[in-house]
Amino acid sequence: MRYLLALLLLSSTALAQSVTQSQTLVAIGKVWGFLKYYHPQVATGKVDWDGQLVQLINESPTIHSKADLSARLLGWVNLLGPVKPCARCSPPDLARFSRNQDLSWLADSSLFNPALCQQLTFIAANRNQHTNYYVHWDPFRNRLDFSEAEYAAMALPNVSYRLLGLFRYWNIIEYFHPTKYAMTQPWHQVLTQFVPRFQQATDTLSYQQELQRLISATHDGHAELVIPPAYRLPWTKPFLLPPFDYRLLIDTLLVTGYLNDSLSQLDDIRRGDRLIQIGDRSVTELIDQRAPDFSGSNRSALIRQILPVLLTGSQPVVEIDLIRDGQRVRKTMHRYRFERMNYRPPLPLKAETIPSTIGYVDLGTLQVSEVKQVMEQYRNRQGIIFDVRAYPKGTFQRICEYLNPVPKGFALYTKPDPTSPGLFTWSEVQYVGRNNPDYYRGKVAILCNSRTQSAAESTCMALRTAPQAKIIGTPSAGANGDVSYVMFPGGYQTRFSGRGVYTLERQLILGPGVPIDIDATPSATDYLTGTDRALQAAIDWISQ
Repeated sequence: MRYLLALLLLSSTALAQSVTQSQTLVAIGKVWGFLKYYHPQVATGKVDWDGQLVQLINESPTIHSKADLSARLLGWVNLLGPVKPCARCSPPDLARFSRNQDLSWLADSSLFNPALCQQLTFIAANRNQHTNYYVHWDPFRNRLDFSEAEYAAMALPNVSYRLLGLFRYWNIIEYFHPTKYAMTQPWHQVLTQFVPRFQQATDTLSYQQELQRLISATHDGHAELVIPPAYRLPWTKPFLLPPFDYRLLIDTLLVTGYLNDSLSQLDDIRRGDRLIQIGDRSVTELIDQRAPDFSGSNRSALIRQILPVLLTGSQPVVEIDLIRDGQRVRKTMHRYRFERMNYRPPLPLKAETIPSTIGYVDLGTLQVSEVKQVMEQYRNRQGIIFDVRAYPKGTFQRICEYLNPVPKGFALYTKPDPTSPGLFTWSEVQYVGRNNPDYYRGKVAILCNSRTQSAAESTCMALRTAPQAKIIGTPSAGANGDVSYVMFPGGYQTRFSGRGVYTLERQLILGPGVPIDIDATPSATDYLTGTDRALQAAIDWISQ
């Protein structure tokens, strides 16, 4: 009895505590999204749910304590009417994928009073089981579709509608992103982080920047911000770049060639120099500074996007430190408009000679109609190299008919369950190949790098089923699975990977990328001589 009284006293004391407007808004956004996908009445789409959110956001400055917050939210929930007990809402099947679902916050007695906790928990246990106006599964496109108002005339929505967009997107990711559980930053922290930032985004450019940084927080290589043409802003500062080309080598930038050799010579920048500091930042610090403006599922994919603009800027001169012949040297680097470069692409370096005993197939150009001819041509070769470093043309099903003696499983997918938001179901094993006693018996090398993305990653996984196959190269983009689209107020659009992708051993692909069998990370010598390290590694492996 004493324990119960103490507990009630603590709860009462907590609820009497003051609450910041940011805390209030976070709680409103989470409850609004939960009711949107769980409450049967809201799911009908007959309630002006956006309008009610905007009204509550506008009233949020009048909420001063956690008790006020609970009372206001409970009144809001009660206005929706009673929820009937759901006989179909049995406890989740343990075989379903549940790592993304966390509704523990519904019973947070330090924030909500017991009556609100009880009501929210009851709704979760008796969730909507009918069609939800706001979200449904499209079986033809293998993706979720969301029904949302665009508010397209708002180049810069007011603060309430900016927050509406934030809450809309945050809750969609909260309940329907297949790998939320694996994100670098816990997703609940993202909402707390971005509420004040969206409040302070008081001009169109800063609003667009915060939208980009929000979607980048998913670390999803499929995510990108699409800005309506009418709202695209011109560059306000000169876009200047250095007169040389470079590649990332560990934590340095290796100068590999010139956009303009004369301008590079003016600063005494030479091929083989390794930049270690630009201005007052190291290369790693510069990458981390740029990272929030790009969406990449893993480090390799992020670097692929950042690298072309890493040394760009508005200042025509910057001090740099580089390593040359083992010595640290301080230099002045000038930057120019691209038009000043008079750039002419260099003559291609001599490519690796592929032995006549090995076949080579560029899947970026191979058409389905050409598969039979190519496989017949190479059927007696010691090995075949399939280059998947460009986007393929839907050929892997046909190719795998020649590579396997029997059908082989290559992938598992998770699919979101709109009737139990946050839970996912496992697909059946995905198979390729057919019964084929005359299958190809040589080695199969699959070339992969950070440009191997989406369908290209599925291609790698499928080709890997061949009896003698290895994936060779560097990490893929880790952005696989069919995409779903989300609208923000102002007509801005983004997308995210809608299904989780796994190996048969349930090793996650969406994020880390496909498993690499033979690492073929280029060295400084490879970059300077134009050696295709992955291709050479494939030739060496097949020739063993």
